[in-house]
Amino acid sequence: MKYKGKSMTAVTNPVLAAGHGMFVADLALPGMCSLAFLRSNHAHARIVSIDTSKALAEPGVVAVITGEEIAANTKPVPGAADPAFYGGKTVKSYALPTGRVRYVGEPIAAIVAEDRYTANKARDLIDVTYEELPVVTNPREAIKPGSPLIEPEWGDNIMIHRDFVRGDIKAGLASADGVVKGSVKAHRYVASPIEPRAYAANYEPFGDMLTVWSSTQNPHPLRVFLAASLNMGENQVRVIQPHVGGGFGEKVPPFPEEIVIGYAARSLRRPLKWIEERTEHFLAGGHAREISFDFEAGYKKDGQVTALAVTMYADVGVASTLVGWAMAYVSAYCVPTAFKIPNCRVELFAVITNKCPWNGYRAFGKEAASYFMDRVMDRVADATGIDRAEVRIKNFIRHDEFPYEQVSGAVLDSGDYSKALRRVVELAKVPGFRKEQAEARKQGRRIGLGIGFELTPEGAGLPNSPLLQAYDGATVRIAPSGDVTVLTGVTSPGCGNETGISQIVADTLGVSMDKIRVIQGDTDKCPYGSGNYSSRSLIYGGSAAQLAAQELHDKMLKVASKVLEVSVEDLAAEDNRIYVKGATSRSMPFSDVVNRIYQRTYMREAKEVEPGLESTRYYRIGNIHHEPEIQGKLSPYPTWPFAACISVVEVDPDTGFVKVLRFIAVHDVGTVINPLMVDANMHGGVAQGIGGALYENMLYDEAGQLLTTTFLDYTIPTAVEIPNSLIEHQITPSPFTLLGAKGAGESGVTAPLGAIAAAIEDALPELKLALMETPMTPDRVWRAIQEAHREQS
Repeated sequence: MKYKGKSMTAVTNPVLAAGHGMFVADLALPGMCSLAFLRSNHAHARIVSIDTSKALAEPGVVAVITGEEIAANTKPVPGAADPAFYGGKTVKSYALPTGRVRYVGEPIAAIVAEDRYTANKARDLIDVTYEELPVVTNPREAIKPGSPLIEPEWGDNIMIHRDFVRGDIKAGLASADGVVKGSVKAHRYVASPIEPRAYAANYEPFGDMLTVWSSTQNPHPLRVFLAASLNMGENQVRVIQPHVGGGFGEKVPPFPEEIVIGYAARSLRRPLKWIEERTEHFLAGGHAREISFDFEAGYKKDGQVTALAVTMYADVGVASTLVGWAMAYVSAYCVPTAFKIPNCRVELFAVITNKCPWNGYRAFGKEAASYFMDRVMDRVADATGIDRAEVRIKNFIRHDEFPYEQVSGAVLDSGDYSKALRRVVELAKVPGFRKEQAEARKQGRRIGLGIGFELTPEGAGLPNSPLLQAYDGATVRIAPSGDVTVLTGVTSPGCGNETGISQIVADTLGVSMDKIRVIQGDTDKCPYGSGNYSSRSLIYGGSAAQLAAQELHDKMLKVASKVLEVSVEDLAAEDNRIYVKGATSRSMPFSDVVNRIYQRTYMREAKEVEPGLESTRYYRIGNIHHEPEIQGKLSPYPTWPFAACISVVEVDPDTGFVKVLRFIAVHDVGTVINPLMVDANMHGGVAQGIGGALYENMLYDEAGQLLTTTFLDYTIPTAVEIPNSLIEHQITPSPFTLLGAKGAGESGVTAPLGAIAAAIEDALPELKLALMETPMTPDRVWRAIQEAHREQS
């Protein structure tokens, strides 16, 4: 292969680096109005009245839309995924509420004005009378009898309760030589793409056609949601995704603002645009990951874990149409991740509270599961006195045991976890580090080394979901000139998958990459697909493109075989030529074969093939299990990439400040199509992982007021805080994918959490720290140090 497996820069670089990308904010249509949203400043309240008269009197205001209007003229918004399939509870939601607000930041009215300034000014003139209702912000309190009910018809605040069991927990604990207990907590995050959410809409009344431009990750599913909510045909709605300045799962629909802008454009017959402000993003853009694990684990003296019992409490915020609640299920589904534990129970309570609802965020619950298991394995290592790497190796699923079914029914596809961990230990030169550590201590510096292991299943497909499906489509079209256009249902929010798809198609057809153009993100042009999430772009979109290109390749070789007078099996294609294997001088240009198919359709060489060169194919993956009553399991993830990582940090005991000095990873995502793009995604993931480990934290007070509403409060790392990472690839192809690829888009986010916690502990071994909660901010690390000193005094 000439292109697959090679590092190639992104095909979008020339446009984006030159500043010529087209984003929603750049769109300007004649007569375009601006949209602003009035948001609740109460965490839970009854809406007594909304007085819009002053806002409507403001010059330049076109309309004010409230929940009453939305309820009268639209339908409930479909959910991105169905909790009921998992035994959960659902709500009927309109784009704007009518009787009640349930979290601070919930949109309750939309203002349409001639410009953004006027819209924002009018927003402040709306007078809302509220009757405050009881607030609950702690999931453990929310499940207690007598707790305030957020959805009274439910009877409690539990959205989903699941209980996965394998083996005999009591017997496993009883037979253990020791038991470790504790609680691990992952905090609340928010994705922070450089471009917040952005939407524009225009309605063409004569054709009854609504066009929506969105910074979404999923144009076709968004079209489904818009058409259903606005009571339109899907062929009356077009969704276009321009360039997107990052998504990270946060831009997965349906958001209420998407429905409102479509409704407003259609009802007012004016083009509209809304660009989210950063504070709005923090308040209402979708949160993630606040989840705690209460556990006890039994172990033998040799480090073997005999039993694990864990109860999980996930704070998913209010019930909504967004898919974020499923992160709680995924966290439970992944435990005990890469480890073989014969007696295991995983109980999940996904609990609603008066907070912003969860939406997708890169790693989608897998990070919490792997972080939790890292902490469990480190506690077992500390209790037994065995090296932390060796405890993991002792408990890993062996490479010859795949496919391996976990307690949840998850079917892990392939891997060699021990090999990756041993290799990263080699790369970190641990014996040499111990000398470095001792020397640093003589100088008054405290440095430490920690291990993190991440298991990041990808390619999710859920039943009963308009959004999450385990297939995708691609069309490959060869023009009479020989130029190739690929239209694909997957999209790119800036991750570079257009480049990988180009490489796949170029190799399959035997043409140079400069012949290929990839078109994404237009529901009127591209075949139906689920867009971008769960690292699916190449394992689905790339596979579909290869199938379509292969069909055209076979057709062209059939024509060429007539011209060159050899069998099809004797031909190959590369460098824009089709040639005879072993006799490359006998060849013909790719464009010549194309010409014969288009312009010599009744001549000998082409008359046996169908005219034209266009193929649309869909790829559906294996290792998905959606029928538990038949298959005995429910497993929505087909591929399971992983990474073994080591972090080296320096800790200031006087302040608790932590600096990451080095990060090393051995990463297995199956077959690698473009190492440069995989490494770029990994570097970005590591940066987000370090942010989660040390900096980022969404905080609410007891009244449900968000305390972190700007980047002054919600700190994210910059290039200064991120070390250079050493990344090495281990390749274990997936047996369930066409390309052998497993997906790389979420890699690197997870392992820094456990690795940095362990490294901080290793920097101060005499204190026997056990850091069980993220983020490890200076104040939290300092308090842990002080508490350890008090216990030892």
